[in-house]
Amino acid sequence: MKSQIGTFPHNMAGSNLLTQLDTIDLNDLVYVERDLNFAQKVGLCFLLYGDDHSDATYILQKLLAMTRSDIRQSDLLMQYAKSRPETWKRHLVEALCIVGARQVLRRLGFRWHELRMHYLPHINGIALHVHPLLKSLYKICEELSLAQSGRLVLDVGEKVVRQQAGDPLRFYDHTYLEVFLLDWLTRRCIRLGDINATGSDVQLLIEHLKFNDLQEQARLLIDTINSNAPDQDQTVAPPLTIKREMQPDSQQASSCSTGSAASSSASIRRRNALQLSRENAGICLIINQHCFHRDVTEDLKKYLSPKELQKRDGTDVDKSRLIEVFSSMGYNVESHDDVNHLGIMDLIRRACDRSLLRDSLVVCILSHGFEEAVYGANSIALRITDIENLLCSYETLYNKPKLLIIQACQEEVVKKDEQNQIGLPFKIDVTTQSPCQHVNMVRAMSTVNGFPALRHTHMGSWFIQSLCDAIDQHSASEHIADILMIVTNVVSKKRGKNDESMVPKSNSTFVQHVYLPPRL
Repeated sequence: MKSQIGTFPHNMAGSNLLTQLDTIDLNDLVYVERDLNFAQKVGLCFLLYGDDHSDATYILQKLLAMTRSDIRQSDLLMQYAKSRPETWKRHLVEALCIVGARQVLRRLGFRWHELRMHYLPHINGIALHVHPLLKSLYKICEELSLAQSGRLVLDVGEKVVRQQAGDPLRFYDHTYLEVFLLDWLTRRCIRLGDINATGSDVQLLIEHLKFNDLQEQARLLIDTINSNAPDQDQTVAPPLTIKREMQPDSQQASSCSTGSAASSSASIRRRNALQLSRENAGICLIINQHCFHRDVTEDLKKYLSPKELQKRDGTDVDKSRLIEVFSSMGYNVESHDDVNHLGIMDLIRRACDRSLLRDSLVVCILSHGFEEAVYGANSIALRITDIENLLCSYETLYNKPKLLIIQACQEEVVKKDEQNQIGLPFKIDVTTQSPCQHVNMVRAMSTVNGFPALRHTHMGSWFIQSLCDAIDQHSASEHIADILMIVTNVVSKKRGKNDESMVPKSNSTFVQHVYLPPRL
């Protein structure tokens, strides 16, 4: 059959839809794909391939390859048609309606109002040939803003990786949310079920939408599942309802009392303050240095510590406590042991990169150190000011609270060799362009300059344990600056067996009171 896509067929005004469907030729698909923009191609592939696991896996790799190349030509539609010779035409035309490819449909000889009446693309949750959940998910992709899409990708993506202990998708353009949905489908973390959505599981998405005030989108997924169920007596499944109305009376009472307590705590907090949320608290990066080595290349030896650094017994107790406390506030805690100096900077950079849609970033470094410096596991130190500058240099964290917690001695180091500058900190090439970039940065140090930081080999350090205690006891009513003041007060009163003492200090450029997220 000769292709008709190059011209507009004026004599199709009286033809019916089925007749026009039959006139579509395989050769037309080359022109169809050429006339689609890339966003439409992504949406079309999602709608056509998403309900078949093996096909979705293949098409996901094809789309990723296309996003990384300037050449966006492909034969995706041709492959689809050849794999489904009996049904591809109806599926394709409906999918083209859903993605709004009106120009392509006109060139194929269709009239928009006729297609709309037949395929009902304007009715949410109902589809004739395309899987109804795919249609609803595509609609959600179109409705969410870039920030909302990014937040969904971060939240659900982290849960997917945790569930499967696999690698995250190496794709970062949240504009194409369908690509991430395809990834989750191939991992079977969300499921479409059959054409009636029986056996579907999109609870991860529904929960995210509900907790991010996207009730309309959550309701769309629920209604799609219910409206397509073959037995209407079994449409409403309790796990999919938005309101928690099926709880026992005792649980409802508990929820009410918990809500009252939360309201009471919130009322204590000062007005005009920044309240960090549990749902989007951010990353808490913990760098825990227990063992140290001196195995470095010749060019780095001048940066080695003047003397061998001993094991920091008890630091794992601090690490465990930090993980417990910050996890309870909704932070995504990432803990790393015995990290070299450049590894520290790399981990911080990666955390900054992933903080675009987060409320804050917390970095905890537990190590040996000396005045204004902290050691990597390879006995090479970094300037703390360089670490601060790195945190403040990222646009992803502009104006957001950045909390740098340092547990390390701050004694003055006498250089072994002034000429060779043994023991100097490794200089990191990072600068900020404006003092305004340093807004909302706080550094919390275990000790004032010139003195050691005290650590118990079995119970952890005075500073970290006191900090965690203060967060446990006071974060519901006290802002971060006051919590750090409480820590300084508590630690400064402690005394060791030989009358040892320690005074923590903190420096802040907060421009308002900042409250940590509510704890569970």
